[in-house]
Amino acid sequence: MNFNYDEFYNHVPVNQHDLSQHMQARHASIANLCRGRVLDLGCGTGNLADYYFGPYTGYDISKIAIEKAKQVRRKDAEFAQVDILKHAKNLAQRYDTIVMAEVLEHFDNDSNLFSNITSWAKSNTRLIFTCPLGDRVPDPSHVREITYPMLRKKLKSWGHVKFYNWSGDKFQILCTCDMGQKNQNSLGLVMIVKDEELGLEHAIKSALEISDHITIAIDNATKDKTAEIAKLYADEIKYFDWQDDFSQARNFAHKDLKTKWLLFLDGHEYIFKKDNLEKMLKSAADGLLCSIELENGFVFQNPRLYKNGFQFEGKVHEKQNLKNTLYFPDFIIKHNRLGAQSKDAIIARNAQRDDMVPRLMQKELEQNPKNIRALFHLGLYWQSKGQFKKAIKTYNKYLRYSKNKQERWFIRFHKALCLMSQNKNFRAFWAINLADDEMPKRWETQKLKGLIFTYKKQFAKALPFFVDSFSNNTEETLYRPWAKSDAGTWNLIGECLFQLKNYEKASIAFDRACETAKNEKQKDFFKKRGDLMKQILVGQTAK
Repeated sequence: MNFNYDEFYNHVPVNQHDLSQHMQARHASIANLCRGRVLDLGCGTGNLADYYFGPYTGYDISKIAIEKAKQVRRKDAEFAQVDILKHAKNLAQRYDTIVMAEVLEHFDNDSNLFSNITSWAKSNTRLIFTCPLGDRVPDPSHVREITYPMLRKKLKSWGHVKFYNWSGDKFQILCTCDMGQKNQNSLGLVMIVKDEELGLEHAIKSALEISDHITIAIDNATKDKTAEIAKLYADEIKYFDWQDDFSQARNFAHKDLKTKWLLFLDGHEYIFKKDNLEKMLKSAADGLLCSIELENGFVFQNPRLYKNGFQFEGKVHEKQNLKNTLYFPDFIIKHNRLGAQSKDAIIARNAQRDDMVPRLMQKELEQNPKNIRALFHLGLYWQSKGQFKKAIKTYNKYLRYSKNKQERWFIRFHKALCLMSQNKNFRAFWAINLADDEMPKRWETQKLKGLIFTYKKQFAKALPFFVDSFSNNTEETLYRPWAKSDAGTWNLIGECLFQLKNYEKASIAFDRACETAKNEKQKDFFKKRGDLMKQILVGQTAK
């Protein structure tokens, strides 16, 4: 150890490690994880004693640091000059928590340190570590770089390892190891990625606290810094050559994993909600249906959480060969391609989709014209490309063979949208009425009926359907084509009332739209519409 810590602490303020909000947040995050009697190894000037108020002892190699700590920290905190790399004596008093904050990166050999922990710890002691993530906190006293997989590998034989998200996790790792507890080995994160530099880190972090293992399979054609980011987080990195088959890539990625459950995420996705996960992982189901929210508000269910041992099938729009699934409403994944992929990556992915979906789905239909999965995805593809006649023809074939009411409702809904896009509003209304037969009283059905009458300029007929669309769906829905927006519905009601020259009620509707809007831009727009109605009313009164 060549760095002179006495000289360092002799020339810096006593609160050198507490000067920024980032440092304060680190101490607060550590303090929240502490329990019982705490031993702070490499404590510096003892900043943690100002955040954790239980029994506290700080060790540091610097005599100057310890002297300053004794002067400024609370009187019941204990401090001692100790070289934590030298052989330690067994203590009569063992510690419930041992903290090593920004310590490991200062030693190229920490075997003595970990040997000493057995002299200071109980059988169930919690170890808390913070370390700079890779090279993101440059410092002349650092002699090595620490990554998540390095820490997990070092600690997993000691007990249960858990990593944490906190405000500074872009730069520093925060983890605990509860000694004597078995690693749960219950959930592994699995990703296949290509050119995901922009979104990959956010995706991984969203699953960091729940993952017992992280495997990332990287397409060899990747050109950006995807691999560099993956090395900071992944316990296992695999490389593969793309073979025109998503199932093959996913099966390669999760091969030989040992966790009981697997979670797959793409590099431009992130977990938005993950409540009640521990309870759901005790389920006997093969897969858990999670909600996937796309940028346009479309939500669908997919078994992103599935038990180890099941394989993916299908070269595109792949799915696992699960026998039974369970709906998991508290697990939401958000798709974020526009914010988490480069322009070039988006273009390449869209080109891949435009090639694979029609080519492979049509090939499947040649082999089996009644393949409802191929008809389902091919119809949606044609609709997304604006080829509404092809979409409707494909939807009609799907409806001929499918018996799944959830999917049939969804396809009839989209068939109605295709017909509207062709200005065939009567047929669109007939199609959406048939959707109502599949799943009655869905709010999306009512709103679409209102839109059809609005496009036909039959505003009085549209109004009751918009009002009915304020209701909530009462049963589980596997597909939600629109995000619910009460503000948007009030705006449509206001527009209908304006067209009917009922300016007073239109003003009230636009005011309600303003009250329920979720952002300031919307609020301002709706407020202006409401104010305009009031101006019209004042003008009528003046006449």
